[in-house]
Formats: sequence, structure tokens, C-alpha cells
Amino acid sequence: MKILEDALTHLKRGELVIHPTEAVYGIGGFLDDAPLARLRRIKDRPGGGFVVLIPSTGFVRDLLGATGRLFAQAFWPGPLTLVLDDPEDRFHPAAKAADGSVAVRVPGHPVTLKLLETAGQPITSTSANPPGGAPARTVAAARDAGRAMGAELFALEGGPLPGGAPSTLVRPATRGAEVIRQGSVDPARLGEVVRLARSSRSADPPRRIHMTFVCTGNTCRSPMAEVIARRLIDQRRLSQVTVESAGTAALPDGPASEGARTVVQEAGLDLDGHESAVLTRELVARSDIVLCMDTHHLVRARELGGSDECRLLSEMAGEGGAVQDPFGGSDDRYRATFAELEHLVEAAVSELVPGAEGAE
Repeated sequence: MKILEDALTHLKRGELVIHPTEAVYGIGGFLDDAPLARLRRIKDRPGGGFVVLIPSTGFVRDLLGATGRLFAQAFWPGPLTLVLDDPEDRFHPAAKAADGSVAVRVPGHPVTLKLLETAGQPITSTSANPPGGAPARTVAAARDAGRAMGAELFALEGGPLPGGAPSTLVRPATRGAEVIRQGSVDPARLGEVVRLARSSRSADPPRRIHMTFVCTGNTCRSPMAEVIARRLIDQRRLSQVTVESAGTAALPDGPASEGARTVVQEAGLDLDGHESAVLTRELVARSDIVLCMDTHHLVRARELGGSDECRLLSEMAGEGGAVQDPFGGSDDRYRATFAELEHLVEAAVSELVPGAEGAE
């Protein structure tokens, strides 16, 4: 549409444009120094703090949290404004409130939404009227309001608008939400989502953790640690945790040792399908934590690019020292190592995933 191209041209020049919202006409521009300074001046708002219209939820997905996502899914596009923290200052400071928060929404009016999608970036939005004046429900009234504020502005035509209450203003929290301003969102529907947010057991999704256990040949200690960890993950329903094992001097695709297979089978586990793997730079890079059986494994993991994520398993469990190597030893020696690993792996998993203890 040519009118959208014209509006975009004005925005790119650093100008303000009049645009329709669900209820009344607004004024806004890109989040740059010049248009924000002009908007503050004509609205007599030296402190800034404007609603920011965004093209889609994706622009703030990582700022929403689980509660914010509930509200965005329920009400966007539409007249619900979410007040979000912006700790990394993604949004221009002049568009934000004094506490550093930013008020955002995906607008429900198709003309303005199309403008945002075409622009590929947010714009500010404040009602098209002088401070204290009546909001504009027509383009003509919005233009007159702009002139009264000393601004001749380009306008996007959206037809006569219904007026009424402004957007509803909500601040999501980790659990629940604060309704800052009741607005045009249906109160009953809003209440449903607020109650859902307050009762939801799912806050932000748990951080995914990939663990890698490391020994020398990847035939004894690290495979046993891997199957012990997998059992804990299943018992505690830790779907965010994944695990594998490798060896610093492993022969690829070799089986687990006979002793290891025997003792894990006694514990109701299985290593029959295990194939040994060499510890590589790529494996270290994709691991969130690399748990080593002895110090020479730790040295090698760090040579392959690891740093703080590479730890001795015993130290991760709050202890110290090497895990005894049962290779070539009796079944009893394997049983002793398996028992040691059960203790250390459980302690390490509990340290990595706080609150997971006893979640079976």
C-alpha cells in the first residue's frame, strides 16, 4: 500500500506520524533520539515513558517470562500493554519509564500492525491530543491536535475509531501479575489469565543442561556414571538434563568393559549397547558441564577449549580426589567404584539442579 510506504518514508526521516489504535488515534515514531525528543516536547513529557508498539511477540520473547507469555498469547494483537523489565537496555532510554521498564504491545488495528510489519521495528505510541485534551477518534481531529501542539504530521487513515477505555496495563511477575490499569480488555477474561498466572506451577522453563562424564577409555567409570545419571534424570523427571560420556584416550565404538556391564546389570541398568567415544573439542563445546574422573582428564578437557565448565566429579559433589579406576580389577572392585559413582553423581546432579532432591 502506498500510504504505508509514505508513512515509512516519514518515519525513516525521523518524523512522527499519526496512526490508528483500537480506540483512538496515536502519534509515534521510531525509537531514535530525534523523534523521541520531539514527542516529549509536543506532549510536554520531559521524563519520557511511552507505550511502544511492536510488530510481534518475537521482539520481546526473552523479556516476557512464562507469565508474560501467557498474557501475550491471550491478548496480542490487542489492547493489552505489558510493562516489562529491560535490563540490557534493548529499548531507547527515552521511551522507558523512570524505573527502566518498557511498556509494549502488539496493536490490534490492522493498519498500524501492517506498518510495523513493513518497518520491521517498533514505534512509540501516545494519544494524539494535547495534554489534558480529548483523544482523537478521527484523522481530522488527530491532525488538528497535532497542529495545536505545533506539529504538522503525516497521518495514516484508519477510519472513525470507537474511543472508549485505553489499553489495559499489566506488569507480569514470576508468578502472577499486577494489573496497573484496567482498560478495554474484558475484565472477566483478564481475571481468568491473572488467576492462571498466579496458580501456574510453570514459571520460566528450566535451563537445559548437557552433562558429559569423562574417563580414559570410556569403558568403565564414565559409562557407569552416564547410566547412573540417566536413571536419576528419569526418576526425578529432569527433562531439561541430558547426558553422555567420553574418554580422553578411547578407541571409538568399543564396548563397555565386562566388569562394568556386570555391576550395572546387578543394579538394574544396561551397558550392552554402549559404544565408546573420544572426547573432542566439539563435545566439550556443546557441554554445559564436563565432569572428569581424575585430574589428567580435567587437563585434557581444558586443552580442548573447556574452562570453568570442566570440573572433577568429586569436587562437583563437594568432595575431592580421583574416582578409583576399576579397569582390570575384580567384580568387587567394580562394585566399589559403582557405589562411589552413585554417591558422587547424585550429589553432582543435585548441585546442578537445585530443588531436584527427592523429586521422584
